[in-house]
Amino acid sequence: MPTPSLSLYLHIPFCAHRCSYCDFNTYTSLDDLKEPYARALADEIRQVAGDERRAAHTIFFGGGTPSLMSAESLGQILDAVADCFDLAPDAEISMEANPGTVDAEYLAAVRALGVNRLSFGVQSVISAELMLLERRHDFQTVVNAITMARAAGFDNFNVDLIYGVPGQTLATWQQSLEAVLALNPPHVSLYCLTIEPGTPMQRWLNSGQIEPPDPDLAAEQYEMACIAMADAGLVHYEISNWALPGRECKHNLSYWRNNEYLGLGAGAHGHAAGYRYWVVKQPRVYIRRIAERQGHYPWSGALADKIQLSAEDQIGDTMITQLRLLQEGVSLTDFETRFGRTPYDVYGPTLAQLIDWGLLTESGGNLLLTERGWFLSNQVFHRLV
Repeated sequence: MPTPSLSLYLHIPFCAHRCSYCDFNTYTSLDDLKEPYARALADEIRQVAGDERRAAHTIFFGGGTPSLMSAESLGQILDAVADCFDLAPDAEISMEANPGTVDAEYLAAVRALGVNRLSFGVQSVISAELMLLERRHDFQTVVNAITMARAAGFDNFNVDLIYGVPGQTLATWQQSLEAVLALNPPHVSLYCLTIEPGTPMQRWLNSGQIEPPDPDLAAEQYEMACIAMADAGLVHYEISNWALPGRECKHNLSYWRNNEYLGLGAGAHGHAAGYRYWVVKQPRVYIRRIAERQGHYPWSGALADKIQLSAEDQIGDTMITQLRLLQEGVSLTDFETRFGRTPYDVYGPTLAQLIDWGLLTESGGNLLLTERGWFLSNQVFHRLV
């Protein structure tokens, strides 16, 4: 049986400014490390790959703000991937970008390297909301970035928006949706704001400077978005993601199908060879560890820790991730082939109850969330852990 093709997640931890809601592994004062970091990431790729050339079909530069890296540094990293992996001819190579960090020359350069998909962190078109989120662009900057991206040859890109923002209303949310959809994006991701521990936004909430998010309003915003996306011809293929047919994010589909992927770079997480693992977070420590220690597939000398997955872990992960795919869901046949049991063997009474409550349905040999289940998906997933 051939080894399944991998996805590669490459973490770039540098940012010009840390946004008020962000709890990702990012740093704003380490510009001097960008070139050493790119060399270390290329070395980590070689360490993890070893002597075996495995197949790969997606690469995703996430962050942080990958578009702060020079095209030369990105090229160095991609060269290491090409040296070590059999990359599919139609591989999806994505890069996250903040709208204000790119210009026409830079976009042309990264497109020439083979990057063929961008993900723009737009978040809102409303000035007051952007200020609260501490985003440093305005909507005209977004328009300009997308125009330049198309001119550079990018016909595949995503825009992110955030709902459930304190002070946001149905009217301002509608304004963001309409403005973004007027740009005819092939892919849109919509995320409900979560106020994470240790962020400025959590401190503002605790001190009474902002009101807590309203879950009922967020549900209304989500419902409004579902209608707007459908009217624009975008298919709701994952709980938080919509795309034109054929423009679904292949990299994220690997996550949602619970397939294997390698996490490379400071703070990256991976899932391969029966383990979930993560890399040390601090960039200086990461660079030093890559230089001093050797690893072996699927992790490098910068490994922080790992967890071996039991059969029960893998079953639970598969159910939760695949149910997020609203058009695919969980294939009963594939599940049984993979685990030797059907979902009904594992979760019989629970599945019967979720179906009776109208949160799950079986259709065409697949278990799927119902439309009601989209709104209560966390409750469904909790019962399947």
